[in-house]
Parts: sequence; C-alpha cells; structure tokens
Amino acid sequence: MEKKIYKYTRVSTEEQNEARQVDGLQDYKGELLIDKISGKIQFAKRPQAKMIIEAVNEGLISELIVFDVDRLGRDTLDILETLKILKTNKVCVNVHKLGIKSFIDGKFNPAFELITTVMATLAQMEVERSRQNQLEGIAAERKKDEKREFKDKAYKGRKLGAKNKDSISLVKKYLSVKACLESGMSTNKIVVATGVSKSTVKRVRAEYFKSENKEK
Repeated sequence: MEKKIYKYTRVSTEEQNEARQVDGLQDYKGELLIDKISGKIQFAKRPQAKMIIEAVNEGLISELIVFDVDRLGRDTLDILETLKILKTNKVCVNVHKLGIKSFIDGKFNPAFELITTVMATLAQMEVERSRQNQLEGIAAERKKDEKREFKDKAYKGRKLGAKNKDSISLVKKYLSVKACLESGMSTNKIVVATGVSKSTVKRVRAEYFKSENKEK
C-alpha cells in the first residue's frame, strides 16, 4: 500500500479564514486536512490531527506538510512531542514557511531539529508576550477609567489599530531574530527562518552585538 501525504492547517474558530495557510500549501501534493479549533488544544486531541497521529502509528503516512511549525502543537513541549512521534515513525515533516524538511534522501536532517526547536520556542514566547501586553494595556486603561465620570465606558480590550506609546528596542521587538543570533545563524539564514527583511535583521544584529559589547 502506498503511503499518504497529508497537508495540515489549523485556525482557531469557524469564522477565521484558513486561506493564507491553504494558499501556501496549494503547490504541494497531498490530502488537505483542516482543524477549526483553539490552538490551546493539544495536537493529538484535535479531530484531524488525531487522525494523522493514528495513521502515523499505523505506518500509513510518508510526509506531513504544514504552513508553520506552530501548527503542530499548543506550546513548545507539545510541538516537540509531535515532532518526536513523526521522527520515530520516519515521517518527513515539511515546514513551508521555513523551507525545511526533517528527512532528506531518507536521512534525518539535524538542522531541522535545531531550527524547529528555536521557532517553536519563539512562537510560544510571542503568544505569551502578546497576551501580557494586552493584559497590561487593559489594566492601564481601566486605571484611567476610574477617573472618568461614567463607569459604563469601562475599557473592554485594546482598540483595533491601537499602538503602544512606549517604544521598545529592536532586539526585544524581534525575539525570533535574537534567538537565531544567539544560536550563531548567519543573516541570510535568519531571513529565511524568521521571514524578517534582511535590512531589519541587520539592524537587530547591530543593536544586539552593541548591547553585548556594553555588557562586557
């Protein structure tokens, strides 16, 4: 029996559009599976993902293609556990956004493990940072609201298009680039791995090494 190739995407709700992920995977061969479920749910407990894991354990899959590595779990540990299962069963994982495969000519690609581990960690950091920024913003607006006359205008969340007034350094803004710099990756490889423009990567690199020299 010929093994199958699956393309997997996930969006959080029925209202969200998976078009960006689907478009990114349209040139790949394989059956498309879509989970419309919260990213907080473990990969193996999502309906379509659960079917993938079962098929993997039965030796029915040769390759799994995803738009980005963060589609493979709810957090870093879950993503790494999913990748471990796929590696053990010799299923090639193809991450479109990073342009990298876990197996090349039947041999495991060690660079894949390094890059996906870094990116999975960064994805979780970005989620946590975004959540923390939102909570801090809401708290600040509520504090201001206490001084207002009408309490029914209490702040319910950050308004669309609102921007933080406090500027932050490029290194703090681009945590993915920082992590790649710490792992010793070159500028060109960082551009491919993170999707950040080359000019921005160079600016972050300059600031990063400038701060490193100051600390020394």
